[in-house]
Amino acid sequence: MSSWNKDQQVCASCRYWAGRREIDFSGSHFHALNETGPCQKPFGPFFHIMVGEGSYCPKWEVFN
Repeated sequence: MSSWNKDQQVCASCRYWAGRREIDFSGSHFHALNETGPCQKPFGPFFHIMVGEGSYCPKWEVFN
């Protein structure tokens, strides 16, 4: 799996991605443990669809 930071607008750093990931103590870096995971963005274009960790959509919101 890949590592991402919170400035990269990909699913692995999005608050609505429900794939497994590890987050560092500062909340700035993410390590995806799954290659895909369901999108949980209500009313988003990919709601309940399995999306890749590096995917992107216009509804991205940073994981806090």
